[in-house]
Amino acid sequence: MMRPAKNFLSGLILFLTVTVQFSGCANEEKAPKNTLSQDQMVTILTDIHLAEARVNKLQLRSLDSSLMIFNKLKSEIWKKHKVDTLAYRESYSYYMTHPQQMTQIYEKVNKKIELREKSNNIKL
Repeated sequence: MMRPAKNFLSGLILFLTVTVQFSGCANEEKAPKNTLSQDQMVTILTDIHLAEARVNKLQLRSLDSSLMIFNKLKSEIWKKHKVDTLAYRESYSYYMTHPQQMTQIYEKVNKKIELREKSNNIKL
């Protein structure tokens, strides 16, 4: 037969464990006000990676030329998605400090690129 003090201690440990687990979920940090949504990041990152692939496929000898073309493609991406570089950078920084969310984003990016490859809807 268990003693009352031992029952109390076991109950207290269980209560504290459950409380800590739930408080960790409830206090999850919210994204800053102007952070792009995960879906926006997925679309933008997909386009950025496809732009990188386009530039790599050109096999330019000059790094400067490659950067110039890539920067031009990036500015077209910002216009297409109506996003400025500051909003993108701040959002990217936020998601990089939240690896679980960034992993979810990149899983979606990979799926999106795979779907576009299968449908031959990639401009390289």
